[in-house]
Amino acid sequence: MTSIDREIGKARGINDVGQSVSEFDAPDISPQEYADHTAQQTAKAFEATKLIEIVEVKAGIGQVHLLGRVKKDNERAFMELIVGPVLRAMEHADADGFIGKQFFLKNGAVKYGWVISFASNNLRQAAYEVGEALEPAIPRLEVMETPLSGPPAPQSGGPGSGRRGASPLRG
Repeated sequence: MTSIDREIGKARGINDVGQSVSEFDAPDISPQEYADHTAQQTAKAFEATKLIEIVEVKAGIGQVHLLGRVKKDNERAFMELIVGPVLRAMEHADADGFIGKQFFLKNGAVKYGWVISFASNNLRQAAYEVGEALEPAIPRLEVMETPLSGPPAPQSGGPGSGRRGASPLRG
């Protein structure tokens, strides 16, 4: 199939292998499977910030519940970069949401984890808005150029001079 054929096919609703796009049906998944998938993707978005480690993911139809661990030296950044923006996103998405600490006993000691929970009639939109709110908190890699140090370039007339990759002619 040529590129022109592909473009004509796209205009007619046919994919690259000749199947009609209108006949394609997405696989049916249950509302619970959809909620589970959405919760897992939401957990990945939170972990991408490197400010929280999600240790428990639960979902129900139309709701997501996460429990995570935030290191003490990350709590201030977590409050500033995650809590406020995510609560605003939940409100904007018309979702009922909660972010707070959950206390429990572990080996007789009082411990806590951060709970992030939201429910919505439109879980897809709520999860999308939460993910968008997390975007500024995700660290970005920055590439810096540094000149390499090493032996000086060969002078003209010596071995290795001339065009890069060219072999000297011997005659």
